[in-house]
Amino acid sequence: MSFAIFKRGAKLIIEGREFEIIRIKEGTHFCLDAADDGAIFTKSKEELLALFACGKLRFSREAATPESPHRSPMLRPLSTYSDAIQAKAIRKKNYLDLLSSFGPIISTPASLTPKILECARRLNDPNPPSWNTVYRWQKRLNAFGGDPRALIDRLDDRGKKHHIPGPVLDLLHQTIETEYLVPEKRTAKDVYYALLHRLNRENEFRSADDHFPMPSLATIYRYIRSINAYDVTVAKEGKRSAQIKFRTSGQGPTVRHILERVEIDHTPLDLFVIDDKTQLPLGRPHVTVALDVYSRMVAGIYVGFDGPSVRAVLRCLRHAILPKSYIKERYPDIEHDWPCYGQILELVCDNGLEFHSNELSRVAFELGMVLLFCPKRQPWMKGSVERYLKTLNYQFAHSLPGTSLAKWFHREDYDPLRQALVTHDQLMHVLHRWLVDVYSQTLHHGIRSTPYQRWTESARSYTPGLPESADDIDITIGDTHSRVLSHQGIELGGLRYNDDALLAIRKKHGARTQVDVIAYFDDVSTIAVIDPDTKVPIIVKAVDQNYARGLTREQHRMLCARAREVNAGIVNHAALAKAKSEIRAIVSELALSRSQKARQRSAKIRGIGTGAEDPLATGVAPQSPSGATVGSGTATTSRPIDELPKLDGIFLMSRPPRGKP
Repeated sequence: MSFAIFKRGAKLIIEGREFEIIRIKEGTHFCLDAADDGAIFTKSKEELLALFACGKLRFSREAATPESPHRSPMLRPLSTYSDAIQAKAIRKKNYLDLLSSFGPIISTPASLTPKILECARRLNDPNPPSWNTVYRWQKRLNAFGGDPRALIDRLDDRGKKHHIPGPVLDLLHQTIETEYLVPEKRTAKDVYYALLHRLNRENEFRSADDHFPMPSLATIYRYIRSINAYDVTVAKEGKRSAQIKFRTSGQGPTVRHILERVEIDHTPLDLFVIDDKTQLPLGRPHVTVALDVYSRMVAGIYVGFDGPSVRAVLRCLRHAILPKSYIKERYPDIEHDWPCYGQILELVCDNGLEFHSNELSRVAFELGMVLLFCPKRQPWMKGSVERYLKTLNYQFAHSLPGTSLAKWFHREDYDPLRQALVTHDQLMHVLHRWLVDVYSQTLHHGIRSTPYQRWTESARSYTPGLPESADDIDITIGDTHSRVLSHQGIELGGLRYNDDALLAIRKKHGARTQVDVIAYFDDVSTIAVIDPDTKVPIIVKAVDQNYARGLTREQHRMLCARAREVNAGIVNHAALAKAKSEIRAIVSELALSRSQKARQRSAKIRGIGTGAEDPLATGVAPQSPSGATVGSGTATTSRPIDELPKLDGIFLMSRPPRGKP
């Protein structure tokens, strides 16, 4: 390394500003001239030394002058060279140091030769250098102010001169620009033949003694390698692709505690799920995940067949906010708990239409949650959830039978539709087991801890907030309507809701009064009526609970549409009851369809993933078109989860023999 001293004329860089020492007072105070505005500052020697020690001051590195025939060796440390070059540089310095100990170096053969032989004896060097070689070493060392790095052999400077004639070099640059720096995947050989064609055309009008020489293929490779890699990527793949490839990853946003920043996103699960009733593949469900950035714990998750939608986002948020107390009751074999719950402060989304919806903005306002949107086409701005979704597919879904794998060409002879064995209920069981007992308890290299431990440690100092009741969340994420309250109660979507608590509103505001009603989007059996005076929601049940219990609005809309079709627009409970019976046949037809899209439509209508009652869950097993009961004969029947084999504590599905489709 090179050393410098505080002297007149020395240039310093203090906190990014350049200064020059123009005067020294009594050897202890220095007058500094700022290069940007010419301001004069006075600093003591102790102040300058303190700034240097804390890294705020450094000496300006003077580059070699343009007239110097040598390239400055100051920027490259000795350790970056090969061992042979390092040994040669150290040998040179050892000779010059020993010669300096004998006195001034006089560059004459009579003076240097005996001293060099003595140095060789002390260094045990059988091949001492000649006197003129040592003289060149000393001359180069003096030219660079005594910096020993001047003794390093700069072999990287060899062969840098251009031996190609100027016109040929211009044609080479033009050919590279038009043949190589293009979106098409062309190679150096294409450049070679294009340049050869151009030179042949040029040489047609030149004498034999004046022909332009053709550069070799190795020369063209060397010129192509010298082009800036970023410029090559811009020309071949586009500016956006180049920015992604050459971006710099930093630490990311600073998060101080759990639930301060939660990232949410969707992905199709690389797994084909089969129907519990028909044993036919329903398709790949979509997974919506809300991931806590601080702990990398999954705060909430939703698995369903309705694709990326506002409903999926709201279901995931509801699951994230509520405690996961159902784990031990529903899945008693899971060893650990899922401690995630509470109010989310910041929700980071991409620019999907479902995240820009007015409904989500309203819900975020009522939950006291800030919505943050990543810049367009920059998924790395919410890299935590993006990386988790990849982990979910690669470490979980790809280990189960029926996985579609990440790329279709990875399947080879593997048929995911024939190997599909996991039902939706079994998927939720295995997924919870993996989330709680495997992922949350595995060391995460990004946070240097397990997600579970990170969450619990932060929860000791930061207690997550909860709404007053679980109904408040359902009311918040529900749809608001305006309806007339009468003696029959409230009619919403063809259903009637009534309760004694509504009588007080009618007594005060009239026999028929307009009220605001909030409909739960996952359950038609309950609504919330807003009291006109107190603005407090009143929970009201449907009058016909036998029909409404466990029914989703999607199922109810289909039942109503069927009733209108059959009964010429007259919707009543008798028609709905009849339609509910007929709809099982319709859903059965969809579930047994040869079209996977139709089977996915069946899963959505049946509310698979929402916890709603399945229309096919009651009644006899559906019949296949040929009349055979589905689940008999060669068809595969699902097995209880506890009968499935285990591997490393995770349930993996092994496929029983199946006949030809």
